[in-house]
Amino acid sequence: MSHMTLIPKLSNLRLLAAVAIASLGLARESLAVNYTFLNVNQTGATTSQFVSTQTGATINVTHSFSAGGAGASDNINTAIFPSQFTNTFPGSGQVKGHLAQTVYNHTSVVRFSLLNYNITPATIFGMWNTTDEVTRPVGGPPVYQLQLVNAGGSQVNPTSLQVYGRQDNQTQVQGRHELDLNTATGEISPGQVINGGIGTHTSATFWNNIPAGTQEIVVFGNLPALNNIGDGVGYYFAEPVVPEPTSLATLSALAVGLRRRR
Repeated sequence: MSHMTLIPKLSNLRLLAAVAIASLGLARESLAVNYTFLNVNQTGATTSQFVSTQTGATINVTHSFSAGGAGASDNINTAIFPSQFTNTFPGSGQVKGHLAQTVYNHTSVVRFSLLNYNITPATIFGMWNTTDEVTRPVGGPPVYQLQLVNAGGSQVNPTSLQVYGRQDNQTQVQGRHELDLNTATGEISPGQVINGGIGTHTSATFWNNIPAGTQEIVVFGNLPALNNIGDGVGYYFAEPVVPEPTSLATLSALAVGLRRRR
């Protein structure tokens, strides 16, 4: 009789263990870092705003140019929608980006204010499609240079930034080169060739490890002469998705039940 009653108990324990293991796998999957891109919309002639879909926090963007330096598509964010980077950010789908266009032979300053956003080292900042058709003159400034304004209000080189990923914008033009950032100086330049004769400018590069407390990300443009059209650059922000606690709660409940049955 004792043998007959022991079998169902063992079966129940095995079933609970199997379910617990499966739930543990789900919990681990839920803990993997997934990213969602911030939405962005034009708010004025030379301003736009990124908005977190999770918290509503904002990143304000402002543009300034030398006289005549704003391209015809400057600040027209819809010109680069949809963008897509699902190789680097699985499941992110079609995303919005911000477009800044500087006419060649002009200068520009694009500022991203982080004062209304809780920046963390996990926050992603990305750039796409910087020109490879001009180079900095000898002794002159970089064509593009990225700088940070730190918590103390000082402009500093982005020495802490780390490459999170690189890839082509899947719904826009392919890059001819990768986009490189010299973190010691902030200079942005074309990197290795990836699409030869069929690509245009650069693919996208994304960075994380932006220091907490950073007040601004600033991109300076100093474009040599080439044409009157200008260079359009896409900018993106992404943040980790906060996971729902459902899987962890289920696993905890199963573990409690398993202990009670022992």
